[in-house]
Amino acid sequence: MKQITVFLVFFLVFPLHAVTTSDIEEIRLRTENNRSELQTADHTLIEEFWETSLNTMLLSETAQDIVDIRRRLEEQMGDEPLSFYTSAYILAAKRNLQTSLENVARIEDAQKQQLVKQNLMVLTAQLKNPSLADTALPLLNDKNPVVRYWAVKAVTNSGVIQLLSSEITADEKIEEKILNALKQRLEFEQQVEIQTMIINFAVAMDHPTAREILLTIADQCIDAYKNWSFEHGGMDAELLIAMGNIAMMAPDAEVKRTFARKFAELYSLVFQCYMSGQDVLSDAQIEQLINVILEVDKAVLGKMLSVPQTGVFRAIQRKVGLDREYETIFGDRLRSGDLGTLYKFDYGKDASGKPITEPPAIGEPPASLKRSEE
Repeated sequence: MKQITVFLVFFLVFPLHAVTTSDIEEIRLRTENNRSELQTADHTLIEEFWETSLNTMLLSETAQDIVDIRRRLEEQMGDEPLSFYTSAYILAAKRNLQTSLENVARIEDAQKQQLVKQNLMVLTAQLKNPSLADTALPLLNDKNPVVRYWAVKAVTNSGVIQLLSSEITADEKIEEKILNALKQRLEFEQQVEIQTMIINFAVAMDHPTAREILLTIADQCIDAYKNWSFEHGGMDAELLIAMGNIAMMAPDAEVKRTFARKFAELYSLVFQCYMSGQDVLSDAQIEQLINVILEVDKAVLGKMLSVPQTGVFRAIQRKVGLDREYETIFGDRLRSGDLGTLYKFDYGKDASGKPITEPPAIGEPPASLKRSEE
C-alpha cells in the first residue's frame, strides 16, 4: 500500500475526469465519418482520456488491468492516419506517454516498473506513428530485452515506414534521428529479432545511414561466420536478399559495387561453412546453412547473375558438392567469379597491388566445435 499512497499523492495534483471510451468513440466516429475538424471540447476530452487512462495504468495492481487499459487506448486510435481525429489523438498520446514514462521511474517495485514500461512501449508501437519516435528512442538501450524489442518496433514498424516513405508525411529529421539511434544500438545489440527489425527498416529507407546500418550488420555476420558462430540464425537470408536487391537496383555505381562485394563476402562464407562443416556441424546447423543458401539463391542470386536458374539447388539436391558452383559464383585464385565480373569488384589487393579474385577463406573449424550426437 505504501507505493500506491505515493502515487495517489503525486497524481491527484491533476484532476482525473471520468472520460469514457464511449465519449472518445463518439468523437472518432463523428469526425472520421464526416472528415470534419475537431472542436475545442473534442481536443479536451481526448487529452483527458489519455491522462486518465495512463494515470490509472500506473496505479493498477494487476497485469490484466494494465493490458486492458493499453488495449482501450489502442482501439481508439482511428483508422485514417491523416484524419483530424488521428492527428489530435496522436498529439495527446505523445504528451501523455512522455509524462507517464517519466513517472514510471518513480515506481519502486522493479517488476511493476518493467511491466508498465513494457506496456507503454507496446502501446507506442501499436499506434504506428513516427511522431512518437522521441517517446521510444531513449528505451532502445533499455537493459530489458522485451522493453527494448518493443521500443525498436515502435520506430521501425510498417506504419512508421509507410508514413516516412510518403511524400505527404515524410519527415527527414525524424527519419535521420531514428536511423542514427538504430546505428548506435547495433554496437551492442545481440537479439536476432531486434536486428531483423532494424534490417527491414533500413531496407525500406533510401538513406546513406540506412545503407551504413546494413553494411555494419553484414560485417557482424561475416565476423560471426569466420568464428564458426551461428547464433544469428535465420537473419542472414533476409540480410543477403536485401543487399542483393540494393546491388541490383541502386543507381549509384559505387553503391552497387559495395553491396555486391559485401553480399559475395557473406554469402561465400555461408557456402564455406556448409562445405567445410559436414563432419563437425550438427544436422540442425547444416540444415540452417542449406536453408540460407537456397533461400537466397531462389530470391535474388539468379536475378543478380541474370540467369533463370543457378546450379546451386541441383547440386545440393544431388549431394554432389558445391565446389564448382562456388568457384563460378565467387571466383578462385586465378579468376573472378560471375558476381565480381558483373558488378566490377574484387576482394581487395595483394602485396603487389594485384586484385584478389577469391573471397576470404574461413579457415579450419575450431577444435572445440564437435558434431553433436543426434
